[in-house]
Amino acid sequence: MDADRDVLARYLDGDEKAFEELVIRYEAGVRNLVYGLLRDRALAEDVAQETFLTAYRKADTYRGEGTVRGWLFKIAIRRAHDELRRRGRKAEVALEEAPEPSETPHVGLEAGWDVTEALGALSPDHRAALMLKEIEGLSYQEIAETMGWPIGTVGTHIHRARIELKAFMEEKAHGLSSLS
Repeated sequence: MDADRDVLARYLDGDEKAFEELVIRYEAGVRNLVYGLLRDRALAEDVAQETFLTAYRKADTYRGEGTVRGWLFKIAIRRAHDELRRRGRKAEVALEEAPEPSETPHVGLEAGWDVTEALGALSPDHRAALMLKEIEGLSYQEIAETMGWPIGTVGTHIHRARIELKAFMEEKAHGLSSLS
């Protein structure tokens, strides 16, 4: 988005308030993306703040390739992975839009599962690709740039994610129907 580049340019030209516009615009997306990786809300808050602090300090490293949003997501992914390594957890490459509890979609809740559970069943790369596409609205090109994958790989991950989701939902539905 050219508006984001303009805002970043204003910040680099000394307008301290300009950076706040980017924070306001992308704070929820970055926080939710990081939560999808870390699965810990408090830690996700900390890492999201670190993401914006890093972007604030290193704004001059944005080369203008790709979107500012993609650049912020890359920083967030790196910070989350650093935290996973630091904590000795198995690093996931997954990204997931995990809304605040009041916004969590509960599709299928009456069937005993919700979207968060279904997304958690996906493999990390498939979840990453699907969430960046469907929730964040990134194009295949933007996902490829953010994740460092070829475009064809993005398509493969999204296709397989949909297959995994369908299988998960069918398994849950079958399990419940056999209980009746």
